Amino acid sequence: MFAKFWVFLALFCLHVQHSHGATDKVICYVASWAIYRPDKGEYHPKNIDPNICTHINYAFLGVYPNGTLQMIDEWGDIEKGNFAEVEALKEINPNLKTIISIGGWNAGNAILAPIAASPELRANLIASSFEYFEKYGFNGLDIDWEYPEAKDKENFITLLREIKEAFQPKGHLLTIAVSAIPIDDAYDIPGMSENVDVINLMTYDFHIPGGGIAAENSPLYWGGADTPWQREYENVNSTVVNWVNAGADPGKLTIGLAFYGHTFQLADPAQHDLGAPVIDAGMSGPYTKGYGVMGFNEICEFTGDWTRVFDDQQKVPYKYKDDQWIGYDDEESVALKVQFAKDHNMAGLMIWTVDMDDFLGLCGPKNGLLEVIKQNL
Repeated sequence: MFAKFWVFLALFCLHVQHSHGATDKVICYVASWAIYRPDKGEYHPKNIDPNICTHINYAFLGVYPNGTLQMIDEWGDIEKGNFAEVEALKEINPNLKTIISIGGWNAGNAILAPIAASPELRANLIASSFEYFEKYGFNGLDIDWEYPEAKDKENFITLLREIKEAFQPKGHLLTIAVSAIPIDDAYDIPGMSENVDVINLMTYDFHIPGGGIAAENSPLYWGGADTPWQREYENVNSTVVNWVNAGADPGKLTIGLAFYGHTFQLADPAQHDLGAPVIDAGMSGPYTKGYGVMGFNEICEFTGDWTRVFDDQQKVPYKYKDDQWIGYDDEESVALKVQFAKDHNMAGLMIWTVDMDDFLGLCGPKNGLLEVIKQNL
């Protein structure tokens, strides 16, 4: 297995030596629901820095069973002003691209699979997208299908190809968010790469509560305690190698940066190294309130007195205090990932999500992680 992996790596390095794409995209997903977070967590699209983000992916719109786009929260999108705030950012940066994102984890496979399978529903999705572009000013569509199955493989490519053929003459963009681990049975990677403008690799959530050990959310490289399978799949470097080896154009790939971490409750506070036994998820952030999740803004505000350790193998930090442990990304690891993207001639970076940065500047400069991207890109 390892011999095969190093062959893949050698081929990848040879490929990128002859590639000349620019690493210049910063694709910022914004959570539409962030406007409802309490206190210092409340975030509005107008807070986005459009001079750092080159693309804003607005997450999420839904899709009706007939294939037309659906506002999940019309009050937030229209009355509260989310759509208008996104569009107004173009007054600051006219080159900014704004994109409607559909799908996501909660949507699952049930909606997109029948749409991809039906010529009529595919046509409805395309027509509905054009209506939103015309009415609200968006520049493209992002499909975050989590996740297609083997029966959807050909239909997915048909969907992407038909959207591309409709969008391209008018200059509209088509992007997708995909599993970090290539789903061989469901992903036609050369076909995907041919028909989209950007492939956003979701290179995070490699280790979440439930795995029994304290482990990193998004390691850049594998660590000494990793199993052979984890070394081949569960880190950013291996993800990029695997996707390029499977036929993806590195100039269309972005590395996904998680502006959040996963928390764990240690079984024994005295055992706090990577791989330490855990009982369950740790504390949740008071603003994001996700199970075992803290945004970077919450990490910097509430874990200032925790012990920070930077793992020199995986090139990411973790923190611990008492029975609490969190694996996350900070300024140091983000800078290394930006450099990795540049070294490998990738399209750029994708952020999930920009509203979890230190946007108030509670622990340093406002939008501290975005600023690191700007300085290093």
